[in-house]
Amino acid sequence: MGAAAAVLLASQPAAAAPSGYAKPQRILSMNLCADMLLLELVPKPRIAAVTYLAHDGAEALFPGADAGIAINHGTAEDIINLKPDLILAGAFSTPLTRRLAKAIGAPIVEVPDATSFDDIRRNLHQVGAAVGEPARAETLVARMDADLAALAALPARPPVRVIAWSGGDSVPGKETLSGRIIEAAGAVNIAARPGQTYGAIDVEELLAARPDALLYGGGGPLKPSVRGEEGQHRVLRRLYAGRRIVYSDIAHTCGLPQSARSALDLRRALDALPEQRVAR
Repeated sequence: MGAAAAVLLASQPAAAAPSGYAKPQRILSMNLCADMLLLELVPKPRIAAVTYLAHDGAEALFPGADAGIAINHGTAEDIINLKPDLILAGAFSTPLTRRLAKAIGAPIVEVPDATSFDDIRRNLHQVGAAVGEPARAETLVARMDADLAALAALPARPPVRVIAWSGGDSVPGKETLSGRIIEAAGAVNIAARPGQTYGAIDVEELLAARPDALLYGGGGPLKPSVRGEEGQHRVLRRLYAGRRIVYSDIAHTCGLPQSARSALDLRRALDALPEQRVAR
């Protein structure tokens, strides 16, 4: 904690809650997924800052939405210097963040992680109410539900066995947003296990499992990494030529209206796969 934060906590009493409600005008987001919701709900002039992680996600989903908005690194000094009148944080904000928010009189809203479409609806309503944009939140919920309805209206198809794997040994299982998106698209996540969030699988296990298609997180320029190189394994490239589907990382990581569109896009990509499946 910096000196400025220590002085503030020691000297400033907690502010009383305002008697009337007005839309917050300096909203600070300290969580990537809260960044994305905030950028969709609120005009730029009312956003004090988003996190330094926000740009890549915004660029993938709604390019330019974060242009000109300040960034923060989640420090105590950010809270003091930006003087927010509302703070959006993750589900487990630090005690220091909560104390500083109280000291400057800024309400703090903790946005839970979303692992289902119901969670996304709840988060949109929660954040929409907090930022004074409930109607906009309802519009986004309606857009998401329209995508899910369009998905449900598609004819049933034989299930396709898939796995979301970009290299490395961590794969999203059943109790994850990725798992729900895969299920909604009518595919079978071969990494799904009851009660499991993330599992582990290496190249050899993947080759033995022989899924019908591989799902790769990305949708933008890929940064070189050992994990990425493993995902481009020459045997996988040969076996899965034409059966590799790229999805938007941010729509699978954060519960957003676009998560439903990602499920619809996945279904369409599955429908376009070659009929000849990977030999087992």
